[in-house]
Amino acid sequence: MQITFLQSGGFAGALRGVRIDSLALPERQRAELERLVAGSGVHASCERFSESGRDRRQYDLAIDRAGRVIRLSCDETCLPEATRPLVEFLAARATPQTPDFQLPEATDTPPGSGPAPENAATFLGEVRDAFASDWGRFEGEVVARWENDGRQMTLVEPFAYVDPRLARWPAAAGSSIDGASIPRAFWTVIGGPFAGEFRNASVVHDVACDVRDRPWRAVHRMFYEACRCGGVGGIKAKTMYYAVFHFGPRWHIEERTIFVAGKPHVEPVIRAEMPAPPTEADVAAIVNYFATHEVAAEDIPILEIPDTGD
Repeated sequence: MQITFLQSGGFAGALRGVRIDSLALPERQRAELERLVAGSGVHASCERFSESGRDRRQYDLAIDRAGRVIRLSCDETCLPEATRPLVEFLAARATPQTPDFQLPEATDTPPGSGPAPENAATFLGEVRDAFASDWGRFEGEVVARWENDGRQMTLVEPFAYVDPRLARWPAAAGSSIDGASIPRAFWTVIGGPFAGEFRNASVVHDVACDVRDRPWRAVHRMFYEACRCGGVGGIKAKTMYYAVFHFGPRWHIEERTIFVAGKPHVEPVIRAEMPAPPTEADVAAIVNYFATHEVAAEDIPILEIPDTGD
């Protein structure tokens, strides 16, 4: 089995690729690669790109088994979760390539290739639905009205996000939202907290940061998962997860005892804090870091991006 892999696009736009002959690998690595291919779900050629695919990291993968070549070409939004471990295995071994780096042609016809659907938004919605179970689901639609100050909105109808562990994150009707839970310096990265694919995640994140009935670390992790559920690509979702975790709201829930009519009652006390806001240099360094490094979401809470600040 021979595999050719090419990664392109994203913030940096660099080409990285690798060619692997499984017979040349050590036995343990060969077994791991074969396991990843078997579990990838790539059994026939397929080409899928989201509406904004040109702005996202793109993957082109060719698997050659005794002359039968199947190809997968997609952007990070349309990458199936079952295929992600295989792509991560290959990306970790990829090196910078020149534009003449070529992949073998598929020997079968890629289903779904050819002209894009007339309604690209409908196609993107179908892609999101296909992978929603990996990242949870949203309940309802975001319906809100602008307030007179032009900065805040009020939810008119209830909305909620159910995360992959089936924990429910409600945003009740009447909740006030303004995007302030996302550091404003990063709005240039996402185009505004209520724009496009970030909207649903921003709403439930705003409300959770206002209610503060769960640990702040869990709230910011929920934001990342809700972003992915909404169709945000992995690189941008991890960038924003880092942003809210390291620069977003924080709080600690303590307990204190008060006496009411001579009887003790325990009530929660929320101690809020806000880290110093990021500088423009911070934002640039963070965006560049995620564009050029493979980072697991689980590592973001302890990750410190070098050379930020000043």
